[in-house]
Amino acid sequence: MSHNILSVIAAMAEVATVTHDEPSTRHPKKPVITISRDYGSGGDIIAHRLSQRLTIPLYDEVVLKEIATRLQDDPAIVKMLDEGFGRAKDMWLYRLFSGNDVGPDAYRDTLVKVVMSLGRMGGVLLGRGAHVILQEACALRVRIIGTPEVCAKRMAQSGHGTYDQELAKTREVDHMRGKFVWDVFNSRLSDASQFDIIINTDRMADFEDVVEMLEGMAKAIHAGRVLAL
Repeated sequence: MSHNILSVIAAMAEVATVTHDEPSTRHPKKPVITISRDYGSGGDIIAHRLSQRLTIPLYDEVVLKEIATRLQDDPAIVKMLDEGFGRAKDMWLYRLFSGNDVGPDAYRDTLVKVVMSLGRMGGVLLGRGAHVILQEACALRVRIIGTPEVCAKRMAQSGHGTYDQELAKTREVDHMRGKFVWDVFNSRLSDASQFDIIINTDRMADFEDVVEMLEGMAKAIHAGRVLAL
C-alpha cells in the first residue's frame, strides 16, 4: 500500500489543532491497532486485511520512518504537533505514560510524535515500537509470532527464496526488529506484558479467523469496553 506522505502529515497537523474535547490517544477518531510481528508469521497480511475490514489506514514501518524523517526537516509542523497536546510535548507525555525515556535523539523524538499523532487519528500501525509508545492509549496492541522454521517454510512456499535462505532471513529480521525496540525503547518483544494479545500462527493456514477476532477486539476497545482507560 502506498501513501501520499505529505497528505498524511497534513492530516496529522489538522488533528493536532483541534480542541482538547476532540480526538486524543485515549479517545481516537477511529480504532487504533499496533501490530508487532515475526518475519513470515503472516503479520503483514493480517494487518492489511484488518485495515480493510475496519476501513482505516495501514501505516507500515516504512511509512512511519519516512514521515518521521520528513518531519525532522519541518520544525513548524513538529511544533504544531507539540502544541496539539496542550503544550505538553509528546516526549513528556510519552514519559508520563510509560516511565521510559527514549533519549535525546531527534529521530526517536519525532517518531514518538508521529505515532502519538496517528494514535489520535486511528489506523493500523505496523512495527517501529508503536505498541510501546501507545501502551497507555486506547489501542489494541497485537504481537504475531511463529517459530523460525515454520515462518521460513511459509515464505519459501510463497516463492520468496529457498528454505535455507528464508530461515536465515527470518532469524536476521527478527533479531533486527527486536534490537530496534530495545535500543529505542529499552523494551523486549518477548515481554508479553507489552501486548494485549499474542498470536502464534504456526498452525494457521488461513488468517481470516485471526482478522475477525482482532476486528472484534479493536471495536470493543475503541468503544470504551476496556479497563483503566
